Amino acid sequence: MCQEYQQLQKCYQGCSAYHGELHDHSNSGGTSDGKRTLAEWVEQMKGLQMDFAAILDHRQVRHMYQPEWKDGLFLSGTEPGTRITDSKASVKDMHYNILLPHRDELAKLLAEFPEYQFTGGIEGHFVYPTFTTERFGELIDAIKAHGGLFVHPHPTLIMQSDDPCDYWFRDETGIEVFYEDMASEHTVKNYQLWMALLAAGKRVWACAGCDEHADASTGALTTIYAEEKTNAAYLAHLRRGDFTCGPVGIRMCIGDTVSGGSCPFEHQKLIVAVGDFHPSAADAEHHYRVDLLDDQGVVCSKPIDCNTMMCFSVQTQNVRFYRAEVFDETRNLRIAIGSPIWNSKR
Repeated sequence: MCQEYQQLQKCYQGCSAYHGELHDHSNSGGTSDGKRTLAEWVEQMKGLQMDFAAILDHRQVRHMYQPEWKDGLFLSGTEPGTRITDSKASVKDMHYNILLPHRDELAKLLAEFPEYQFTGGIEGHFVYPTFTTERFGELIDAIKAHGGLFVHPHPTLIMQSDDPCDYWFRDETGIEVFYEDMASEHTVKNYQLWMALLAAGKRVWACAGCDEHADASTGALTTIYAEEKTNAAYLAHLRRGDFTCGPVGIRMCIGDTVSGGSCPFEHQKLIVAVGDFHPSAADAEHHYRVDLLDDQGVVCSKPIDCNTMMCFSVQTQNVRFYRAEVFDETRNLRIAIGSPIWNSKR
């Protein structure tokens, strides 16, 4: 363990690793299109050792008021759709995920935008409105004001554009990179899109989501180091980009700035720790490595053990950002992506 690990521990004091899903659907009646009830989700999550799942049923809020709903187990939110009327994209349609720290915040948010035609109450429904780019940006700002996170899910599955920036609407939002699982054709396209957005100077978080409508799955997990198992604790870290897209914990800091943040890089050390593999990703017979990258490419690579916390540090250079990825070398598969720390002087 590196000497600087105590500094990293200080940044994450009182935090534990939680593994879960950020994009799923249930059978909660009404307009929900999932196949499993929340009671079935609870049992399946136990068997898969999942700490949380975001149930984001369409066009309604009732899924969050079922008897089985429990804060910290099920994240609050929904997945609407829209068409961005003035987008330059050849296909202007898209979905978007709204994740919120408290379930009642969704009704408040919908009521603020008459375009949804929200009928109100626990059984309230809403439509998929169209938005201009400007109005859609106002919606994202409102999501943030309610303590929430905006994510563009399965971006290349619906919207079509040759310009990566058509998929971007605000910094400090998420874009779904791992979709369905870490090896899907959509994941490959989404990763290329995220890389193009980083190259364009956009500060967006790489997110994961199974978009599961049937059985719970560990194909596209998220890892969060949080102070407690509550939605508010999860969202505090998700909103900052302080989480891992994937089933492995990646923590980084430069001084007291953690993943997703920005700070000056001069005369600083970057500290990286990798560990807390979810059982679905840990195989003692596989070989794993962590790559540290900047805006130009790989800075260094180090072998890691799926059963041991690994820490290292590097002297920072005058680059745009640093970020880390974990690979299962046996499967030749990228299994975890951490959010960058950006250089505030670049």
